[in-house]
Formats: sequence, C-alpha cells, structure tokens
Amino acid sequence: MSLQEVVSPQAEEARLSALRQLTRRLAATNSIAMGVLWVITLLVAALFIYIIISLIAQGASSLISPAFYGTGDAGIAPQLFNTFYILILTELILVPLSLAAAIYLVEYAPQGPIITVIHFAAETLSGVPSLVLGMFGFLVFSVYAHLGISRLAGALTLLCLNFPLALRLFEQSLESVPADLREGALALGATRWRAIRTVVLPSALPVIITGIILTAGKIIGESAALIFTMGLFNPSNVFTLDPLIPSNTLTTYLYYLKGPGAGTSSLTSAQETAVAAGLSAVLIILLLIINLSARFIGRAIQRRVTAA
Repeated sequence: MSLQEVVSPQAEEARLSALRQLTRRLAATNSIAMGVLWVITLLVAALFIYIIISLIAQGASSLISPAFYGTGDAGIAPQLFNTFYILILTELILVPLSLAAAIYLVEYAPQGPIITVIHFAAETLSGVPSLVLGMFGFLVFSVYAHLGISRLAGALTLLCLNFPLALRLFEQSLESVPADLREGALALGATRWRAIRTVVLPSALPVIITGIILTAGKIIGESAALIFTMGLFNPSNVFTLDPLIPSNTLTTYLYYLKGPGAGTSSLTSAQETAVAAGLSAVLIILLLIINLSARFIGRAIQRRVTAA
C-alpha cells in the first residue's frame, strides 16, 4: 500500500471537516444578518405605524365632528374641494403628456444620446426641491404667463414636479410588455400605432393605473409648490370650477394654521390645534387609501387582463 493511499482518507476527512465548519460559519453569519435586517424592518414599521395611529388618534375628535366637514371657520369643506379639484386638474394635464412622452421614448425614439439626455434631464428635475419648483412656477406661470396666483398656475407647477415620476412609471409599464406581443400584432398587418393602442397599452394598463394613483398621492401631499402659486386663502366663490382663482388645499391650510397664521386666524388656539390635528388625520387617511388602492386596483386589472 502506497503512502498516498494511506494519507488520502485523512486529507479528505480534514477537507470535509473544514468545509462543514465554513458552512456552519456562513449559516451563522447569514442568520445574524437576517436577524439584524428583521429588527431594523420591524423598528421602522413600528415607527411608521406609531406615527399613523398617533396622528389619527389626535384628530379623532375632529374626524367624528360634522362641523369639521362644513363651511364654517372650523370646517375644511373648501380645502377638501380645492384638494380634489387641483388633483383632477393636474392629472388631466399630467397623464396625457407623460404617457405620450413615454410612448414616444419607448416605441418610436431610437436609443442614443438624445434619449440619454432626456432621461438625465428628467432625473435631475425629480431631484429639485418642491420649494424651488414653487418659486419657478410663480415666476413662469404666475408672472410671465400672467396666470396670477391661481389653481391653474398651481396645477402646472405640480405638472413639472410630478412629470419625471409619471414618465418613469409609464416607461416601465410599456417596457414590461413582452416584445412578442408587438411582433405578433405587426405580423398580422397592424400599424405601429394600432399595435400600441390595441395591444401594448391594454397590457401595460395595470402599471399605468398604479402610476396615476401614486402621482395622485404625491399631488395631494404637496404644499411647498402651491404656497407660491395657489396662495393660502380662498375667495368667496371658492366652490367653482374657475381655474384662475386662488385657493388653499388641505396641506397649505395646515401649513398656514401651524405657521404664519397661528394665532391670527378667526379660530381660537384650541380650535386651531383641533383643526390642524384633524387635517393631519385626513391627509394620512387619504394617502393610505391612495396607496392601498394602487395595489388593489393594479392587481385587479392585472388579473382581468391575464384572464382575457
């Protein structure tokens, strides 16, 4: 029997032992890392849940008060109306423009430096603070375009603020459609636009709807961009569809009550605190509904499109 035949089993056993030790060490390290990540995740989730519950609890007395939803001094009916008005007006401008741009960039434009520059510009715009965009909107739309402090100036400013997000989401929705569907439609004799209209857009609809709902949440929660362009006060004819009048929203009214208007409004200090707490609770509830709706509606449309 050779020396190699004698040593080989011992060397193999040592190698297997080292491999087992390495496996146990890697498994222990992985368990520790997973434990740390779980702890961080639970802490962050607990913090957000605490904030949500705390804000809703503070505003609970206002939420169950009918006067809170009225038109009186302590009511938020004008702000609710203005919030949904500016939401719908902004989406009516934002969705067609961003969807058309996404269709062009994904379906028609040749990939090259121009597309890279457009994406770079959009990403740069998405990083601009909303306060800066608010001043930009005031200068361009309120002053140069002679729109004044108005709902339309606010909607156009929100368009600039949300266009990069909507463009990115719509591009992703179109890119998620398999190329086989496009090629099949073209092979059957359909024009490119007909293939986009009848095949690509219906297939991308779930993500498109999700994108619309997510931008809606961002529009409702915006305040800095509207302070300069829509103002902080309502005219007497606030319940009108006129886009050229100033208005305040839930967020800008909250800013006014807790900021420059604190102690100067027609409300007492206790009423201001109660209304501000109620406004915070309403905003939290609206944003929760919007985010949950984005998931539910997107999945429902996805199931229907897949079943069809």
